[in-house]
Amino acid sequence: MAVVLAGTVLLFGCGRSITETTDEYITEIEQWQQLRIDSLKGHTGFLNLAGLFWISGEVSSIGSDSANTFIFPAKAVARLGAILFMNDSLWFVQDESRQVTLNGDSEADTTLIFVEGEISLTMTSGDLNWFIIKRGTTYGIRLKDYNHPLLTSFNNIDNFPIDAKWRVSASWELYKEPKVVTVHNQVEMDLELNAPGALHFELDGKPYSLEPIGSVNDKSYFVMIFDNTSGHGTYGSGRYIDVVPPDENGMTYIDFNKAYNPPCAYTEFATCLFPHKANRLPLRVEAGEQYSGSH
Repeated sequence: MAVVLAGTVLLFGCGRSITETTDEYITEIEQWQQLRIDSLKGHTGFLNLAGLFWISGEVSSIGSDSANTFIFPAKAVARLGAILFMNDSLWFVQDESRQVTLNGDSEADTTLIFVEGEISLTMTSGDLNWFIIKRGTTYGIRLKDYNHPLLTSFNNIDNFPIDAKWRVSASWELYKEPKVVTVHNQVEMDLELNAPGALHFELDGKPYSLEPIGSVNDKSYFVMIFDNTSGHGTYGSGRYIDVVPPDENGMTYIDFNKAYNPPCAYTEFATCLFPHKANRLPLRVEAGEQYSGSH
């Protein structure tokens, strides 16, 4: 669920407290900021998103021709094929032009492309790449353009000044049973997700807590925050933070200097989650990524 930044530099472990904004710490955050840009521009990033189509019928044709159920960009051929939706399984039927490869293979005429938790194939034609996503009980086609104009024009994200005061120690409270919370998303769905526990911390001597969404077995804890800067210098629906899992003593840290914008800040084709009520902080978190309202 979190946006994973492969290779993120973590110079400071859970047990080491930071009280000063040292050159070493500034370097860590600056490297993380560059990794953020690189991640957004990579093949698995969000700047190449070119479409999102929700499947409602049994047969959905795709291609650039306006007669298709889902109209792809003009660079696509007129008709690429069709998506068949049958009994929670999705199939792709290749058009006779055979312009599509599925996981690199173009031989099959009809291919099973998606069964939740079992099969998820990608389809490619030229610069375009697409695959099936599922949100709640709804299936959609996520389209990417690996030659999207944003990939060359996007080179910067505004950030607050780096300040080590925003890297805070946090104690972990594991709930006896995961709390089920209602989380709203960008495409107006309400999802029931698990909050396995809470992170407790202090800022300026005042106690606060945040609940990650996901599992205690995740490689990082996915935390969504909404604070008094949200919509006033930062993205209006909140920001995300990836938190290192606690150590054997139940301690970790939250680095608000690494608070990042959800993908919806950069594309209309994302399905971002919004912070649930427990993660609304009654203070200004003047750390991490800012948002001016433009890409």
